[in-house]
Amino acid sequence: MEIIPHKKFKGVYWTDGNKLATLNLVPGFSVYGEKLITFDNKEYRNWDYYRSKIAAAIMKNIKGLPIHSGDKVLYLGAANGTTASHVSDIVGKDGRVFCIDIAPRVMRDLIYVCEHKKNMIPIMADAKKTGDYEFFIDKVDFLFEDVASPDQAEILINNAKRFLKKDGYAMIAVKARSIDVTKEPKSIYVEFENKIRDEFVVIDKKELDPYEKDHIVFLLKRKP
Repeated sequence: MEIIPHKKFKGVYWTDGNKLATLNLVPGFSVYGEKLITFDNKEYRNWDYYRSKIAAAIMKNIKGLPIHSGDKVLYLGAANGTTASHVSDIVGKDGRVFCIDIAPRVMRDLIYVCEHKKNMIPIMADAKKTGDYEFFIDKVDFLFEDVASPDQAEILINNAKRFLKKDGYAMIAVKARSIDVTKEPKSIYVEFENKIRDEFVVIDKKELDPYEKDHIVFLLKRKP
């Protein structure tokens, strides 16, 4: 089996023709039962785009994934660490992934992953209350939000103001049904975009069907 670097997204690879993968930071360790593949004396992990909004956005050919080796990333809504673990692979041993989640039921799984992937830092906190975790986090290069909340826009803006570098990038998975079940998703996406325009430049946006229903991912750059 051959592993081919993705031409557009650095740190991402193709395997089995149409499957994504990242270079495993901790060889032998599988986070969520994903397949491990050895090629040219290196180990890679399949990245399931039905379980990861970032991977789904890549499959939808979003314009970029501005995460690099050595970067610091703030991940809001890290849950069990599925996607965050692939971000960990991309930033490598010199990078950091600050993983925020409020749910005790997933924190145990997240901590287990972080014990193996030393560049991931688990923080049990409410993403709405940035003051509760500001002392644990440095200024970050990239911010990703995957939080099921009606005030996703406000959470993104508040965290960006507190933690994202002036020239930093952000990505958010907007869940239409978590914001308002009575409105059409497309109208919710427009409202969301209007809320964040003062703080961010919208680089690209991709609806995630068929990988995720009623979801859209925005790729953003913070305004100076």
